[in-house]
Amino acid sequence: MPKTSESFGERLKLENPAHILGFLLKSLQHTLRQRFDETLRKQGVELSFAQFSALFNLHCDPGVAGAQLARRAMVSAQTMNSALRGLELDGYIERRPHPSSRRADSWSLTDAGLEELERARKVGSAIFAQMLGGFVPKEIAAFEDYLRRCITALGGDSVAIAALPPTARARPQRRQNAGVSSTRNV
Repeated sequence: MPKTSESFGERLKLENPAHILGFLLKSLQHTLRQRFDETLRKQGVELSFAQFSALFNLHCDPGVAGAQLARRAMVSAQTMNSALRGLELDGYIERRPHPSSRRADSWSLTDAGLEELERARKVGSAIFAQMLGGFVPKEIAAFEDYLRRCITALGGDSVAIAALPPTARARPQRRQNAGVSSTRNV
């Protein structure tokens, strides 16, 4: 088969323009996570993405079990367990028996964990500002809406909503102009 100069993404776009979207989404996710991990290290924040996610979710929802943290971070239970053990050793979180399950642990953030989370959030904010700097707020809201609609169309709405901290789920629905209702699920 002769080699061509077109990339995998270009080939997808030629065959079916809609197929490039999945490729671009995965590429964005990979690039964002890689940039986040690299920038955390450069700033001296020694957290993995799973550890950052655990700290963030424990800040929003104290006492949550490790299995729920794994689902929210989109990592395996084993990966989250390892992340939690490391955070516990570093003094960033504390473990207690879960109030409703004898088999689960309940985790909470320590003051040191909150400080480390704030350092990581500053890094994340700078990365998101860079990534979204070419968009106006209305475009960002539309982009979020499009992504949520794709998730819903694939039957993943309950997973996407459950992955959000409770404070993010409580936002009211918005309506678009001209009598067209938004399918935004929050």
